Amino acid sequence: MHLVWAYELGHWIDLSDHPTMLEVQRRVREYAHAHPDEEIIIGHGFDYAALGGEGLPTSQDLDTTVYDRPVLLTSWDGHTGWGNTRFVERAQAVLSKAKRDVGGMQRDPKTRQPTGIFTESFDVTALLPEFERRKSIEGLERILTAASGYGITTGFDVQVPLDTLDAYEQLRNRNALPVRIRAAIYHPRGTPKSRYPEFMSAVAKAHDDWFGVGAVKLYIDGVQETGTAALLEAYSNDPASRGKTVYPVSEYEAIVADLDRRGFQVLTHACGDRGVRLALDAYEKASAANRMIGRRHRIEHCENLAADDIPRFAQLGVIPCMMPRHSAPELTKRWREAVGPARTRRAFPWKALLQSGADLAFASDWPVAALNPWVGIHAAVQRVDASGDLSPLRLTLEEALRAYTMGAAFATHCETTRGSLAVGKYADMVVVGPDPFGVSPEKLAETRTVATVVDARTVFADPENSAAPG
Repeated sequence: MHLVWAYELGHWIDLSDHPTMLEVQRRVREYAHAHPDEEIIIGHGFDYAALGGEGLPTSQDLDTTVYDRPVLLTSWDGHTGWGNTRFVERAQAVLSKAKRDVGGMQRDPKTRQPTGIFTESFDVTALLPEFERRKSIEGLERILTAASGYGITTGFDVQVPLDTLDAYEQLRNRNALPVRIRAAIYHPRGTPKSRYPEFMSAVAKAHDDWFGVGAVKLYIDGVQETGTAALLEAYSNDPASRGKTVYPVSEYEAIVADLDRRGFQVLTHACGDRGVRLALDAYEKASAANRMIGRRHRIEHCENLAADDIPRFAQLGVIPCMMPRHSAPELTKRWREAVGPARTRRAFPWKALLQSGADLAFASDWPVAALNPWVGIHAAVQRVDASGDLSPLRLTLEEALRAYTMGAAFATHCETTRGSLAVGKYADMVVVGPDPFGVSPEKLAETRTVATVVDARTVFADPENSAAPG
């Protein structure tokens, strides 16, 4: 999950219900009118397909709503940013000053003018002082409280900038964490090795079971919808492209080997099958060079996999961390257009990974998908294909639950203390109703949290359920 998002943004316009272009424009216009003092307008969750039209939107589509302040809307996948002209101007200024070429600012192939689209917008916003001023510890507390309400006892924050870890430290020092947190330090391209001692210090400082740091997050590719995922074969909707990698391969492999040698668990974002293969190759080479064991390096997403690479996860001890909700047909129209029918049919191969012996872990990737784990469990158990038929790739309820509990605990080096109810483990547990094993699978998403207990303390109790402990 990206829980720290709520700390960095505080609040935003919710676009997660697939609004049309006209509806997006209306919400932005009304929000800007109601918040005249906000120096930058932020929204999250727009759906490429729901906007209508071909291709991606442009800055002009937002200029008609707000022209006097920057506006940035991010897509549901969390990568693509859509800014108005004022935002583009701010981005150009800050990138020029920092002498950085990050964020994937797109340009019109004919005019070479920026279109308003940024394929990795979070690398731009990290440089904007307007975003620094939005940070809100209250926002982080709000989302952690919501997580407790959904029965989450441990959250893995997968991409925390080094200078933002102190938000969790503040809450830990106040004994105000209702959820145990494990965090991965974000390593954007261009991070100098001179910062690695700071990484090590962060691990030493945050090492207890309420707030622990031990992993580093890298990117090797982007997402299929914008053609930035790295594929082994060309895109179906762009035969001239296979997508680019974030790093040259040799540079990425050298970073992985260095971090592995220093003792870090490495997490690599890889959606495309070529991105996944490059990550597996890098982990294999690092293991051979450093002779380290038990790192449990991870690949986040693994949406497309080549058949030959599926058994390599178990062979190399690499964990596929996947998000079942991301496979939903209503979210993947542009995704399917990008990769085509053949790759769509074999995508999100949870079942094949399990059968090969891989240690599958499930997650939400919030705010990319709902915070509620039962939404993801329902998506895994009731998985349907593009035609609406039940998919042969779906999982059983037992398999999906294990991926969200013991699988997730193993992926975060926590399986000895949590992930199951057993003598000697922490008293972290959730009471739900109705019994998910007693309802029809199509109703799994309706499962509700009655109580959440962390460290033998009830941190959430449903006030409408008399069975909830006080």
